[in-house]
Amino acid sequence: MLFQLLSVPIFLKYWGVELYGEWLTLNTLTAYFQMTDVGLNTATGNSFTFNYLRGQFEKCTILINNNIFFILSAFVIIFLLIVGLGEMGFFIRLFHFSLIESSVVNTCLLLLFFQVMIGTFNNLLNTFYTATNNYARGIMIDNLIRFSEYAVLVIGVVSRISIVYVLVFGVFVKLVGLVYKFIDSSRFYQLSLGFRFLRKTELKEIFLPAISFFSFPVANSLSFQGVTLLINFFLGSASVVVFNTTRTLVNFSRSTIDILHKSVWPEISISYGKEDLFKLRQIHYRTMGFSILLAIGTTLILFFTGDFLYTTWTKGAVKFDLILFTLLLLALITNTIWNSSAVLLQATNNHKNFSLFYLFTAILIFLTSLLILTTIKQVQYIPISMLFVDILLMAYVIKKTLRITEDSFSHFFAGTLSSIRAVFKSFPTAFSSFIK
Repeated sequence: MLFQLLSVPIFLKYWGVELYGEWLTLNTLTAYFQMTDVGLNTATGNSFTFNYLRGQFEKCTILINNNIFFILSAFVIIFLLIVGLGEMGFFIRLFHFSLIESSVVNTCLLLLFFQVMIGTFNNLLNTFYTATNNYARGIMIDNLIRFSEYAVLVIGVVSRISIVYVLVFGVFVKLVGLVYKFIDSSRFYQLSLGFRFLRKTELKEIFLPAISFFSFPVANSLSFQGVTLLINFFLGSASVVVFNTTRTLVNFSRSTIDILHKSVWPEISISYGKEDLFKLRQIHYRTMGFSILLAIGTTLILFFTGDFLYTTWTKGAVKFDLILFTLLLLALITNTIWNSSAVLLQATNNHKNFSLFYLFTAILIFLTSLLILTTIKQVQYIPISMLFVDILLMAYVIKKTLRITEDSFSHFFAGTLSSIRAVFKSFPTAFSSFIK
């Protein structure tokens, strides 16, 4: 997220609004490529942690081998599909780019697909770090790989290197990162590979949670990338830049909250594996309380400084839209509330019904955005659909989470308030220590 903030002025300076808009549109397809594992990585990671804590190491090995075999098979199918559609000119007709040459569109998509494929196997290795309480180390390596990718991209843009070569270097960086992470993760779990470890029973056991996790990227592709494609289709690439840059600035706050959610995910999985309901409740209260404080605090700061930050950030190349910005800030708060509970459902593989409801709400966002673009024909009112959906999700997700933790709403509300008060009580002491 920090890279996106820093890179936007560079893209706008060296590429301009139109070419940058086409690049953003091209990148939306990577979200669809990321669905290739159909949620198996996340479901396998959770199940691996549960079984590792119970000492069932043979089952852990079977889960990973099943996962690798399934993902490799899916990647081969998707690769052939991309090549086939590319040969028929499907992607060129879909985008109608004016600056990115038609001859390189298919090549760029294949290279983006290879990046996603390598990234999928890289994410699978996080399973070993999570189960062995070394999650922070895995994330640190991921951040190093990500930083290297972004550095290559920026250097390529500034040097005016062809997009194809920039993506080739990106694939190389990801591949090197995967090899290094595999060697490093072997220190914590020695993985055995082979067809003898493939089991239908374990694959069937994990398939339903995996398909449920698959609903999340499908839903996100509709509500994020799908909406971006709609904006490009009805209003053009310039409007895509307005919407995406504004959302990027707001999402910088969201990224901080996401870090909190990802950091508690392993703790939730471990507590659930140990059947420690008391600790689960405490994690739920604190996650909700801290997340709300972060969301409100960053929203207030951005509301009063947003115009200045945005104009300075984009060098005045993109006009600041106050209505769009304000509505996205409000959506940040509502989204934070239900997401802080949803992490508990996902980390315990109790997300099956929620995933279907989430997919339903994403369809609502897509259809409502389509209605707004065809009637009002203005991009700034699209977040209204997100606000409406977030209210539905808040009611649904919190109710489901309280069932998992065997908690009541009154205790949950009191626990969340207690966590918020604890932050305010500790702030003066922390501030004094910082001053000294």
